[in-house]
Amino acid sequence: MKNKRIIFLFYVNAAIIALICAVQLYVLIENAVLSKQNKASRWYTISYSSHVTVLILALTAITIFFFQLGVNRMLKRHAYTDITGIMNKHACLEEMSILDCRDSTLNIGLTMFDLNNLKKVNDFYGHEKGDMLIQQFVALLRQSAEKKFFLGRFGGDEFIVIIQNCTEKIMETFLERIHTAVEASNKLVDIQISYAQGYAISTRERYYLMDELLQEADKRMYENKRMMKSRSKLKLNQISKVLGMDRLGNSKRDSLTGMLSYDAFLVAVEKVLRIYKKSSRLALVCSGINHFRYLNDLYGHKEGDNILKLFAEELGKQSFCLCSCRLYSDNFAFLADMSQFSEAQAAEVIRNWNTQFSTLIDQMYTGSRFILKSGIYLIANWNEPVEAMLKNADCARKSSTPPYNNIVVFSDALHQSMKKRSDIINSFHAALANHEFHIFIQPKILHSDKQICSAEALIRWKKGDGTYLSPDAFVPILEETGDIVEMDFYVYEQVFCYLYHHQLSGKVAVPLSVNVSRIHLYTMDRFLDKIRMLQERYPIPVSLITFELTESAYIQEIDSAEQFIHQLHKMGYRVSLDDFGSGYSSLQALYPMIFDEIKFDRAFLKTDISQKEANLLLQLIKLVKSLNTAVVCEGVETAENVALLEHSECDVFQGYFYHKPFPLEELESVYLSQFSVAG
Repeated sequence: MKNKRIIFLFYVNAAIIALICAVQLYVLIENAVLSKQNKASRWYTISYSSHVTVLILALTAITIFFFQLGVNRMLKRHAYTDITGIMNKHACLEEMSILDCRDSTLNIGLTMFDLNNLKKVNDFYGHEKGDMLIQQFVALLRQSAEKKFFLGRFGGDEFIVIIQNCTEKIMETFLERIHTAVEASNKLVDIQISYAQGYAISTRERYYLMDELLQEADKRMYENKRMMKSRSKLKLNQISKVLGMDRLGNSKRDSLTGMLSYDAFLVAVEKVLRIYKKSSRLALVCSGINHFRYLNDLYGHKEGDNILKLFAEELGKQSFCLCSCRLYSDNFAFLADMSQFSEAQAAEVIRNWNTQFSTLIDQMYTGSRFILKSGIYLIANWNEPVEAMLKNADCARKSSTPPYNNIVVFSDALHQSMKKRSDIINSFHAALANHEFHIFIQPKILHSDKQICSAEALIRWKKGDGTYLSPDAFVPILEETGDIVEMDFYVYEQVFCYLYHHQLSGKVAVPLSVNVSRIHLYTMDRFLDKIRMLQERYPIPVSLITFELTESAYIQEIDSAEQFIHQLHKMGYRVSLDDFGSGYSSLQALYPMIFDEIKFDRAFLKTDISQKEANLLLQLIKLVKSLNTAVVCEGVETAENVALLEHSECDVFQGYFYHKPFPLEELESVYLSQFSVAG
């Protein structure tokens, strides 16, 4: 019926416009006729009356046009407005579509609400009461939202709010307002409002289109709903009352944050474990601030303390946190109830909390790049000592690698890895004293005659059962602990001693190269003093020793490395650039050329090397040779590798095709055997 009225008005308007055109045409014809007859007075009369008629008709048309416009707007508003007075689902989808068509959906926030127990209200009190509950919630939404927010009813008991130019602070302020409004309303009514919520914001770190934003908010809302439906979960105030936290004195609290002391926390966790059923999923979480010293240096210790206090305050507001403590410095531990979550979901809950707090700090301290890292231990054995649980959670925290993996869940695999790590660290010094470390040698083969011209000294750890640990298993750990310094000096002394005694006995001394760890660049004087001491104890020609420095160490510490190389050159030693082309700024390492030798990384000679890759290798070798520098290629393992390098300017080959690593003691016999074979 309403559409028929709109069509009728359209035809009326068209008729009026046609009438105006007819009057104007009549005037033009009369004007032409009368001008010939020169009847001016009659023309003025006709002209005046026609213009008045046109004016009246035009005003009528304009009036009808605006009336029609108003009717259209009213019809559209009715079509897009829900019975609650906010936008309906059709309007919500259209608004999302409009926002998606913009250049970017950056900084758009979407919150989704779902009323809890609406079906029960309808069943017990009738649909009229259910409708009143919905109207009441919508009224509170309107009261809490700003005028620029888009409010819509997305389903029977689901509502969305879309906020443009949104930040975490804006979103949290809005959610806090609705929470406060609902709490105040619930004190005055019999049927109380309960709702689940979830939100997502499109940011540069996590960019969403509108459909994705809706899905993420919906997912988080249902996670919130599942947690709220947990009947086995005790309320936080009940836990606090049972633990007697409100009665704890200052001696059992951290003086800065007010959190539990370590001993009080252990007691609290033990009490909670006795209270909860073993079917519940509880987790101990250890969290720390990545590079907290940087924040202290940047903002001062007072602001650093404020961040720690704020962390304690905000953590206490989280529904999953049952009790917490400050372990030391910027490291915290808390017991979390994850009964309604899987392992992956539990990790996501902690990740969301970490992100939420990190965002808060970044807003307060612009440019801080604040990152929380956490380790989670899901309690499986409730009889396990709490300290052992904490150790596992802290082990997981230490395994995190910000900013790419801030959350690590403790597992058996991680436990075994950390156990091996601990065994290596704890047994290293005893193993060194007991000479469990053995020098192995891999010869280098001269391109021109395929004879051994030198060799590289490698390290192997012989365990008590006779098996060997490769360097990959223990060298990275020793580099982290700093024990690699002692390891290197041990290798250097073994090599110097071997060459010295061969020289004394008149045997052939094959030149050897030894590896230099990055840490020596920070303690250069100590390194050089140690080398001088070895020279005095084992006076051998310096030409017998080459020091190999990796490309990554050189590039990352280029100034120290160049000074280091200069000092070794002054002492007469050769220096080789190891692992050239392993993924760093390789060409930067070539200028200025201060190395005596360049060792190409084994990755260049992979088994399925393509023609383009082969050409690249050959061109790089040619480039290095043009700088009057010796070239060594590692990883020569197949006949195809040898065939490729035969057509290159590579000086020396090294790899399994010629020799696998073998004990240092066998070097002389292997070296001499090549001549007997040749003869």
